[in-house]
Amino acid sequence: MMQSVLTGAGAVTSVGRGVAATCAAIHAGIARPRRVDELMVVEPESQEVIALQAHPVHGYMEGFSLLGRWMRLARGCVRDLLSSGSYSEVGSRRFWESTGLTVVVSPPDDQVLLTDEGKGLERIQDEFLAPLYSVLGLPILERNVELLPVGHAGTAQAFEQGMRRFAARELERVLIIAVDSYIDPLRLAELVEAGRLKTEEQPVGFMPGEAGVALLLEAETSARRRSATVSGRVLAVATDLESRDYPRVQRGRALADCLQRILDRVAPSSTFKGDLYNDLNGEAWRAQEWGRVRVRVGQRLDAARWHLPCNSVGDVGAASGALGVCLALHARDPFQDVAVPSIVLSSSDLGEVGGIILEPVCT
Repeated sequence: MMQSVLTGAGAVTSVGRGVAATCAAIHAGIARPRRVDELMVVEPESQEVIALQAHPVHGYMEGFSLLGRWMRLARGCVRDLLSSGSYSEVGSRRFWESTGLTVVVSPPDDQVLLTDEGKGLERIQDEFLAPLYSVLGLPILERNVELLPVGHAGTAQAFEQGMRRFAARELERVLIIAVDSYIDPLRLAELVEAGRLKTEEQPVGFMPGEAGVALLLEAETSARRRSATVSGRVLAVATDLESRDYPRVQRGRALADCLQRILDRVAPSSTFKGDLYNDLNGEAWRAQEWGRVRVRVGQRLDAARWHLPCNSVGDVGAASGALGVCLALHARDPFQDVAVPSIVLSSSDLGEVGGIILEPVCT
């Protein structure tokens, strides 16, 4: 498959309004959790009403509901991407007509979106994707716009599909926008009812977060031709789907297979000695899945340096994979070997999994 590189990134998170600030904060272990008013929980013993702890993008998202929050995050991260790089071609129709737009979001939930059964996807397309395409104002051809509503593993799928289109000479680059927000009353209520959130009464669970991340993935030949600044090179991508015949706590096979495949590309007969960005978030089923992965891959990850971005920004859902890519390539420790590759692993709630290996490029 044609070699692909990353030539741009932008981000909006609870710890930064740009990709540089976000990555520096997360690498430094900074977190800004706060109580949110979107949902109150009744403490069983005292019957006191308490607010949930979460990682909202404070001072930026107030007054917006779910799809509005997605729009706000998407516009913010694209603005950061376009302002943080040298894009003399931004006004060029030729540049954007050879560019695809792939938007990664969480799977549609009819109850949260307040739609009739099976109409959630249609609402996302009509009330988020179409307005986003319009408001961005970029001359990307409509036939090259795609929605990937698969959650955490969406970025890996977007990379795989983009690289396939590069190889077929259909596109030269893809603008990937990954957004998600758990800071919504209906979504939070659903998660509390399912017992998935971390609270004072339940230490096992995740803290809700929200983020928007934009990445410009490009065929290396195209980037070289226009003398673009390259921040990283994609060494391998793999995606798979866990069987839905088994509960989440029994997962691990598909994610292990993805990991084995990408490791075989860069370290076929040795231990991987780079960074590993994982979307573990405190939920038991993810920990059990990861335990099964470790058993399957044996000692191949014993020397890897683990990173859990959720410790700083909470679970950011569909934006987690793209955020992992940014962390792998930005604000790295200047004393470590910059040529060491990084792995980004993702596992979606509904079974989609993916893995990406990236190599940073010194500029």
